[in-house]
Amino acid sequence: MGCGPGAAAEAIRPTDPSAAGALDEAPCREVKSTGEPLVVDWKPDQRGDLEIAMREGVAVVAYSCKGIELLKDCHIDGNYGFMGMTRKEQMVRLSSSDELRANLPVSGANIGGELARGATIDIAMVMVGKTKTTWTAPTKDDLKGTCDGATHFVRGATLGAFAMDTGTSAKVRATAEMFGASAEAGSTSDKQVKNKEGDLSDCAKATPTADAPPAQCGAPIRLVLQAISMEKKDPSKEAPAAAASDVEAPTASCPEGLVMSEGKCTKAETAAAYQCDPEKGDECTAQCDKGHAGSCAALGVLLSQGRGGLDQDRAKAATAFQKGCDGGEAKSCVNFGWVTLEGVGVKEDPAAAAKILGKACDDGEAMGCAHLGRQLLAGRGVPADAKRAAELLDKACDGGDDKSCGVIGGLYARGEGVTQDYAKAVTLYKRACDGSDAEACDALGQLWETGAAGRQDKILASMMYQRGCYRASGSACTNQGRVELSMPGGGNLDQAKRSFEMGCMWRSDVGCAAMKVLYGGNQVVMPNVALLQTGRRACDGGDVRACATLGLMAVATGNKPGGLMDLDRACMRGDGFACAVVKKAK
Repeated sequence: MGCGPGAAAEAIRPTDPSAAGALDEAPCREVKSTGEPLVVDWKPDQRGDLEIAMREGVAVVAYSCKGIELLKDCHIDGNYGFMGMTRKEQMVRLSSSDELRANLPVSGANIGGELARGATIDIAMVMVGKTKTTWTAPTKDDLKGTCDGATHFVRGATLGAFAMDTGTSAKVRATAEMFGASAEAGSTSDKQVKNKEGDLSDCAKATPTADAPPAQCGAPIRLVLQAISMEKKDPSKEAPAAAASDVEAPTASCPEGLVMSEGKCTKAETAAAYQCDPEKGDECTAQCDKGHAGSCAALGVLLSQGRGGLDQDRAKAATAFQKGCDGGEAKSCVNFGWVTLEGVGVKEDPAAAAKILGKACDDGEAMGCAHLGRQLLAGRGVPADAKRAAELLDKACDGGDDKSCGVIGGLYARGEGVTQDYAKAVTLYKRACDGSDAEACDALGQLWETGAAGRQDKILASMMYQRGCYRASGSACTNQGRVELSMPGGGNLDQAKRSFEMGCMWRSDVGCAAMKVLYGGNQVVMPNVALLQTGRRACDGGDVRACATLGLMAVATGNKPGGLMDLDRACMRGDGFACAVVKKAK
């Protein structure tokens, strides 16, 4: 046995207590609702399973303080897009039991058991882009397949190339040296730890505008995990949601008791500066003062909203955002670009905002592309450019921003800045609807209901309307009621009532009008001038749904004779909803 491979290295290894002993004593730290573990230690078969899972749907895992397991037979319907970014290099050194467990949840304990005291795990990473899904809040009802033990889904991953090897605390190695290290090693532990994927020369070909990573520089390096909700809420019992914030802080994604610093989860006392808890003003202030860019981004959010024990101060918030942006935090650039565009706490300067948002976009932050795309679409302080706006919104959509998918889906449906393409609009609306964009679900439902998507399918339309209604779109709830009344045999008034009630609750004028006319409700319905004008043009152009809506609104606002004319017109052309309204109104 002494003559076996690696015997010399084994013989000279110190007999002092190794990381294995320390690992046995390390606490099992509870993971949070989000996590960003490295996957550079995964073996080829594990990485293959991950890549297959991410091609066939949205991947699902079981993630806890004991490790991470890919559930190969479980998925969520959906897909991932790719977003290029400015190429970045990073060296990460893991040197303790906590760091191994937290950052390498698949094999950290096993690797640590092979390390001698004073040894480290060194990881060189070259990052060229991100892959991300638009799903933001799936529940257990969205899981497909065998999903026992599922806790988190793979929201996305950072892509590029990596090299992992053992090292010592006394020596610091450069990225090129790590990639150039021999694939052979003299000891069993070295062979176990050493891992490499990708080619540096291929990574050099990457650009922020690329539609895909280079062939030899697209390996998953770090996952972005997000918890799956185990319960589905009843939207009818929920209060109207508050408007989403226009500024967003980086998340704290390390297990309990650890912080993110220099690309790894570690103990706060060992870090020169670290990502603060985005709800703690004092901590974010202290870490921003130490120069941590992500903490400056979080501090800016707290100051802009007056949270975390801090008074609202938008000028100081803008200063924090600028400091974070200058320090390389792309999310902080998004926030600084937005406040500069809107003049919040800083002088309004759309031209400067466009440059800042462009930098954030190139650095891989989808919201930077989204804000810049909308700015170009509206021509705010820059020449309007629908074509370029569509390109940026498409990139933001691929970067996981569901709202951008909805906006560009509308561009394709209308042929604005792009060639009209209903098939592509359907795909983009679906990605937006998979996320949290309720209005995209409604728009997709209308394409299926009217047949504009290529074929008429009221079952698919109903599914999209239900999803949009669940996400608080009053229009989707109302349209679901319309579909229920349009079914053969005159539909079901009682079944449709709940949909109209929810539509009215979520501020749909048409939903309130339906409740008043069909069920004798006392809702106050005011004439919607914009709706009436666009509806009249559409009705006169042959849009039967528009005629039915015009008729309903006219009856609800006191013009019964005029309303019945439009309703009869729609009913005679086969609109079941219009026929149901005519029957009740007469």
